[in-house]
Amino acid sequence: MVARLVLVIEHEACIREVLEACLRDLGGWIIVLASSIKEGINLCEQQRPDVILIDTSTPEIDALLFIEELKFYSTKYFVPILLISSRANWLSAERLRQMGFAGVINKPFNPLTLSQHISQTLGWSA
Repeated sequence: MVARLVLVIEHEACIREVLEACLRDLGGWIIVLASSIKEGINLCEQQRPDVILIDTSTPEIDALLFIEELKFYSTKYFVPILLISSRANWLSAERLRQMGFAGVINKPFNPLTLSQHISQTLGWSA
């Protein structure tokens, strides 16, 4: 696999650690971690990720505003955003695109196949 730069925005430390380990060790990717959407937006400008993985269930008060700012960045730089959620399995692919997401990773996810799932969703070759 090509070494991609993946920005993971996840407020739960244990899930961040699992995502980092499986995407780095099994996917061979470079992982940048953010514990909040606001922090993730700042990291986008510094790191220029190839994809953004975000869990939108966050305790941030201004989460919706930050998500819109993140979507603006995504559109401006053609960086896909994948939603990580336990509640998104009822959304269709078309609805996700309308909302500004390239796809969804359902929780619970399989750490062993996660990088492959992301590559397939984004059309990245192995």
